[in-house]
Amino acid sequence: MIKECSEKSEIIFVLENLRKEDKEELIALYGNNWKIKTLNDLENKKFLVLYGQDNYSNIIPIAIGGFNECFNNDKSIACAWLLSSLYIQKNKSIFLKEFKKQLLYAEEKYEIMFNFIHRTNFNAKNWLLKFGFKFDNPKPKNIPVQDGFEFFYKVNKKGN
Repeated sequence: MIKECSEKSEIIFVLENLRKEDKEELIALYGNNWKIKTLNDLENKKFLVLYGQDNYSNIIPIAIGGFNECFNNDKSIACAWLLSSLYIQKNKSIFLKEFKKQLLYAEEKYEIMFNFIHRTNFNAKNWLLKFGFKFDNPKPKNIPVQDGFEFFYKVNKKGN
């Protein structure tokens, strides 16, 4: 199940149970205060929460993410982001099904989706490649890319 949410408790649960690669990415981005800075960035914002099960069949948030809109020259553009917990592996089929569904929805709405990924986040890079994102422009013009990160994007035929 996936729903739009803005509850701090959902963010905290995912941050306290992050996949190793997502935690390394946030540390590289924000330093030692990564948890507080991430929480502050997401607090009071709406995002999507994907729910799955823990090892005891309890319903828990297994990932949070979304599409932050930014418009440029009448183009519909979104920064796509996702943070996933350790429980993503146990709920892999649910995750991939919902990820694909949300991506199809976003493709109808946005002409371009982009973001950055830490070079050690291999699993996420594989998901992104599988769903058509490209990594062929590591240093795009006018977009600063922090050392250790790779730029990725997807240009959609549809969009507003």
